[in-house]
Amino acid sequence: MTPVSTTPKPDTTRSVRILLVDDEPALLEVVEDMAIRSVSCTVLRAANIVEARHILETQPIELMIADVHLPDGDGTSLLEILREHQPSASAMMMTGSPSMDRAIDALRHGAVDFLSKPFNYEQIAHGVRRALEHQAKGLRRDKRMDRLKVAVKRLGHARRMISKKVDLLCNDLVSAYGELSKQFDGVRYQEGFRKFIESAHDLEQLLCHAMDWMMRQLGYCNVAIWLAAENGEFQLGAYMKYTIAGEQILTDALKRVLLPMAMRDGLVHARGSALAARMTPQEANLLRAQDVLAINCTYLGESLATVIFFRDQSTPFSGDDQLLLRAISPIFAISLASMVRGHDGDDKDDDEPFLPGDTIDPDRDKSRHDAADWWKKGEPPPF
Repeated sequence: MTPVSTTPKPDTTRSVRILLVDDEPALLEVVEDMAIRSVSCTVLRAANIVEARHILETQPIELMIADVHLPDGDGTSLLEILREHQPSASAMMMTGSPSMDRAIDALRHGAVDFLSKPFNYEQIAHGVRRALEHQAKGLRRDKRMDRLKVAVKRLGHARRMISKKVDLLCNDLVSAYGELSKQFDGVRYQEGFRKFIESAHDLEQLLCHAMDWMMRQLGYCNVAIWLAAENGEFQLGAYMKYTIAGEQILTDALKRVLLPMAMRDGLVHARGSALAARMTPQEANLLRAQDVLAINCTYLGESLATVIFFRDQSTPFSGDDQLLLRAISPIFAISLASMVRGHDGDDKDDDEPFLPGDTIDPDRDKSRHDAADWWKKGEPPPF
């Protein structure tokens, strides 16, 4: 490899590195002198393709000036090597036997100029300046592209962050909307239940109205209502048969097992099979295939009633059913408290349960009978 020569550069603000590739040392001297007079530069020399390749692979340059005819091959092959290792550099090709086809081929492969030997200083100076301007423009373009890539990368990162935040915000909004929707549903349930039972004139009719409304919402099921007595005990106030009769063994099991659970937890939803361990085999057999839902109704912290629903587990109670019962249980408790305070001393004993088939006293005020009385008349549901 021919040693690399370095010529002192003038005192200017810009210096570039130029690679000269030619096998004629005298020509290299002339071209180097012309290049140095044209621009502030450092000149690297190579006599063939092998030496030029080594420099291109190991040292940065801004411009390559190469002869087409080199001892070890076609100098235009260096254009591909230049593009591979130093894509921002420019190239000029020179030859002593120019042809249109060769010039077009060199330009097609990336050369910015094609010089025919012999050439003068003005030709070299003009070509070098034009090639370096082209290189500088390409370099600025590459820098802008690099900045653009960085900006795009940052924007992509920001977009992903914003997307995550939007997703979180949307999830929060969905959750908030769900909670708000549940609250509206609760208010709607409360108002619907309040209007339905407000026409009840006594405790018996209040229970009729309440059971009527709840069955319309929950669907057909067995219903048992226990009311708090003065002695702190709970008495069966009403039982509605759908599939299982309210026999003593069943109501005793419900009172002994479900009432304490509902008073402790507020609401209980369980399969009958899960309650079997707390019951006798005979009691457990009655509820084995049942889905059970119980709600404790309190007023000012005092339990006034517990309502238990159960039906075949093939049609279980839903989360919406639980929401409904949580919403109306305080309304039912307040109505019970108001009814007890305004109790007018009807002959019927409040401790005696109102069962389907009970008859209505014909001497009672006819105005107190309405559509909700189907239950205590032993009639089928009107819905």
